[in-house]
Amino acid sequence: MINLVLLTGLIVLVKEGIRTKFPVIVLLSGELTLEMADLIDRLMKLNTLNTYNYALSQFFGLVALTVIYSNYYIQLSRKIRWIIYCYAGFLLIGNMLYIQNATSVTFYSNIISSIIICSYAASYFMKIIRVGRVEKSMFIVNIVVFLFFSVECVISTTFNFLISNHLSWVGPIWLLRGVLLLSFYIAFINLGCAVGKIRIR
Repeated sequence: MINLVLLTGLIVLVKEGIRTKFPVIVLLSGELTLEMADLIDRLMKLNTLNTYNYALSQFFGLVALTVIYSNYYIQLSRKIRWIIYCYAGFLLIGNMLYIQNATSVTFYSNIISSIIICSYAASYFMKIIRVGRVEKSMFIVNIVVFLFFSVECVISTTFNFLISNHLSWVGPIWLLRGVLLLSFYIAFINLGCAVGKIRIR
């Protein structure tokens, strides 16, 4: 379902032209690649690729959303952006080196990434309170981003529990994450369609 939504959204965005919505297309393309790799991992029952995918997703999500927010939403200085990019790189290297097997992995470092991304959405909310002007597609994106990464932050503190316990216990949490993730992708597809028709920043 998620792969179909991403693929359909990308086709629509590319058909409309990629110049002004390039950061959104990069985000969705990267996420589609990671989701397809995750699907292949599940179908082939490799049970290892998904763990590496999670680390790559943390890195890619933080970098891509930093670019999107600095382009469309809030002013981020070059120095702050590069600090975040370097942190994302060190986070990726650390996670890749730490991964030994799917049962011993933890991603507490993702808490900081999730908090950074939540702070982007919070900064946007402060901006619209100050300016007093709201653009619907941008507002929806920020609500979904804030909700998804708040849940992601909680999941990161209990990752071992969530991947090793019975589905009847942890299923509702993963279901909530899945619904928010799908909403996240749809919101960004909607944003991509709106870029060029709305006043950015």
